[in-house]
Amino acid sequence: MKSVRIIIVSVIVILAVLSGCALYYMWKTSPDVSRSTIYDAKITDISPMLQLCSVEILEDVPIKASVGSRHLFASMAVRGSISFDIDDLEMEEKGDTLIVKLPREIVEIRESTEPGSYKVIDTWNDKLLGSSRFTTAEENLAKAKVRDNYRRSLYKRGYVSRARKEASVNLTNMLSAVTGRTVIVTD
Repeated sequence: MKSVRIIIVSVIVILAVLSGCALYYMWKTSPDVSRSTIYDAKITDISPMLQLCSVEILEDVPIKASVGSRHLFASMAVRGSISFDIDDLEMEEKGDTLIVKLPREIVEIRESTEPGSYKVIDTWNDKLLGSSRFTTAEENLAKAKVRDNYRRSLYKRGYVSRARKEASVNLTNMLSAVTGRTVIVTD
């Protein structure tokens, strides 16, 4: 019984090796076919490369919205950044010192695209037999209001002032290293 198993296993191993060899032979003798596709790179916009990002944001934000007698309670993950356009820097030379004026901040707030980043927790209607369903347009309007309110809250909570301070330090270090001069960044 044991010898029959050994013979069966040996036959299977030999067949596997032979089929592997046959596949390798077919692959090796086939005409050269490119197994990858290469496309020319095209640069369409370099302006994002000219931004100094000092704060990245990822936070869950509650949504409470009403349309007529319908109400929505949900949670949405918000992504964003506070950055500065280096292309808009105003520079002035005074002797061996370079004085740089920090441009206005760019505050970008978007809904996260990660799976599960938007969750409806509850919907209800004040009317007894009324529908509590919200249309996609109504939900998107509620999300837009949340993004606008969140943008304003970044200023109130001091995120933007902290980003400006960090950008000043980073810009001072970067420009000092590049120019070899004393750099003063004014805000």
